[in-house]
Amino acid sequence: MSTPQWYPLVETPAYVMLATLILLPTVVTVPVYVQMIGISTLIIFLGSARAVDKFISQKAGDKSVEPREVIKRASVFRFPIVASCTLVGLFLAFKYLPKKIVSFCLTFGSLSLATFNAAFMYSGLMAESKMAPKKFTEPIPKLKKWAEISPMDILCVLATIPVAAWYWYKKHWLPNNVLSTSLALTSVEAMALVEFQSAAILLCGLFFYDIFWVFGSTKVFGDNVMVSVAKQFDGPIKLVFPRFPSAGPSDQSMLGLGDIVIPGFFIALILRYDAERFTKGLKYSEKPIFFYTVLVFYFLGLASTYLALLLFHAAQPALLYLVPACLLSVLVLAASLGELKDLLMYAESEEGEVSEKKNEEEAEGNNSVEGATEPKKTK
Repeated sequence: MSTPQWYPLVETPAYVMLATLILLPTVVTVPVYVQMIGISTLIIFLGSARAVDKFISQKAGDKSVEPREVIKRASVFRFPIVASCTLVGLFLAFKYLPKKIVSFCLTFGSLSLATFNAAFMYSGLMAESKMAPKKFTEPIPKLKKWAEISPMDILCVLATIPVAAWYWYKKHWLPNNVLSTSLALTSVEAMALVEFQSAAILLCGLFFYDIFWVFGSTKVFGDNVMVSVAKQFDGPIKLVFPRFPSAGPSDQSMLGLGDIVIPGFFIALILRYDAERFTKGLKYSEKPIFFYTVLVFYFLGLASTYLALLLFHAAQPALLYLVPACLLSVLVLAASLGELKDLLMYAESEEGEVSEKKNEEEAEGNNSVEGATEPKKTK
C-alpha cells in the first residue's frame, strides 16, 4: 500500500508491537493498563494509516481501491438512539428470554462476522506484503462470475476457523482478542466520517449516551444496563485483558470495541485532514501534527479512564474521558495555528475529494446578488 511522503514508514513495527501485546500475556504478566492502552492506540494508529492510504489512492483516481462505507450526517443523528434501542433490546432479551438461545444467536452471529472479517484482513495483508506468490493472491478465474475470491482468501478462512472454534468452546481471551482486534482495525479503515462537524456531533451524542447507560441506567432499569449486557454477551465485541496468564473471567478487565472504533473514526478523519494540509503546503504540514496530537490525547484519555476505574472501583464510561480529550486537543491546536475555521468546515465527498460545496454555494450566491443589483448595459 502506498504511503504519503509526510507519513513515517512505521506500519510494520506497529503490527509487530500489536501482535506482541496480544500474545505476550499468555506467557508473562503484562499490566492491564499496558495491554488496554497499547492495543487500543495501535489499532487506531494502523486503522487510520490504512484509511489515509485509501483516501490518497482514491484522490489519485485509483479505481482498484475498494470504496469506503461513508457514515452520513443523518446516520450520525440517529446513532445514539439506535444504539440505545439495541442496548435496551439486548438487556431485555437476556432478562426475559431463555439465555441459552439468546447467547447462542448473538455469539454465532458476531463470531461468524469476526471470523470472515479477520480472514479477509489477513489475506489482504499477505497480498500487500507480497510474501505470497502473486497467483495465490489473485482472484480464481472460475469463481469470478460469483465473487472475487483468491486462494489466499480460502487459506486464511481455513486458518481462522480453528481460532473461532477455540473461542466458541473455551471462551478464552486470546482468540477473542485476535478476532476483536481484526474487527476494530478493519472498521476504522473501511468506514469513514467525512465531515468534521458530523464527527463532532457523533462524539458529543455518544458522550452523553455512554454516561447515561453506565451511570444513570440503574435508576431506570434497576441494573447497570451497559455492564450487564457486556458481561452476558459472549462474542468478539470487546477486548479482554488478563491480569496474569492463567486468569479466569473474574481476573480480567474489558474494553468495548466502541471505545476504540468511535474515536478511531474521528482520529482517522483528522489524519486525512493532515493529508489535505500537506497538499496545500500549510505551516507545519510536513508531518501529521493534528493526528499525532489527537492520538496522544486518546492515549491520555484512556489512561484517565483506567485511573478512574482504580480510584472508584466501578465501571467507567470511557467516552466520558475520550471525547473531551480528542475534540478539545484538535480544536485548541487548530485555534493556535489560525486554522479553526478550516477544521470546522472540513468535509470530504464519498469519493475521497475534499468538498468545496459550501464555497461554490457562496460564490453562486454572490453572483446572483451581483446579477440582481448590477444594471443591464444597453448597446
